[in-house]
Amino acid sequence: MGENFELIMTLVSIGIISVFGYLIINMVLNLTAVEVTEKATLIGKDTENASHMNGDSMVTTTTYVLTFEIDGGERITFRVGRGVYRKYVIGDYGRLTYKRKWFRQFERI
Repeated sequence: MGENFELIMTLVSIGIISVFGYLIINMVLNLTAVEVTEKATLIGKDTENASHMNGDSMVTTTTYVLTFEIDGGERITFRVGRGVYRKYVIGDYGRLTYKRKWFRQFERI
């Protein structure tokens, strides 16, 4: 029983360290990326809902997602806040500014 417990704890520790490592690497890559501004069209708006129990109550979290198509045809998806999500409608065309996976702004032209 002791060996199994040690193995499980080792695997859990490796998993936790891996997740934190992934998050730190992504943050560093986003921070050091060059800010890019390109002309783009908003082609999609989605929401992702997740629910979980918090004590005796159900908690639902909504994630807001915008998908843009750059003039060259590439598609880029960003998770944004509710206020940003509500500002735009599908078909809006303008200048999209982003930093790797971080949405900065979108100015309609």
